[in-house]
Amino acid sequence: MSKLYAKLVNKETIRYIIFGVLTTIIGLGSYAAAVHLSFSTLVSNIVSTVLAVAFAFVTNKIFVFESKGWGPRLLFFEIAKFCGARAFIFFSETVLLIIFVDVLGFHSVLMKCFTMVLVVVGNYVLSKVVVFRRGN
Repeated sequence: MSKLYAKLVNKETIRYIIFGVLTTIIGLGSYAAAVHLSFSTLVSNIVSTVLAVAFAFVTNKIFVFESKGWGPRLLFFEIAKFCGARAFIFFSETVLLIIFVDVLGFHSVLMKCFTMVLVVVGNYVLSKVVVFRRGN
């Protein structure tokens, strides 16, 4: 049990959670600010998503996965993979929500909470295994 705990609770996962909370705050805060400035819902959501994903990329690269390379080619591929992974997870979450809520009739907010857990785990795994894997 202690090996599993050590594998799940370590410097990397703790930092991922901390910066994930900060990313969420930036996303919600920038969305609220954009709405307050009378931007449309769509524009507000786009602005908040771009800011949150940019913040998440930088903090994940530097502090969570400690990717050291800053060459233009590596940076381009890391950004492309990061955004692609986030898009894939977003699409997967949307499909799951449609199935659970619209097709099967489960409670919308409960299913959103359930899928949010999957999103956090999915984003972490894809960032670790695909985007910022050692040896990039």
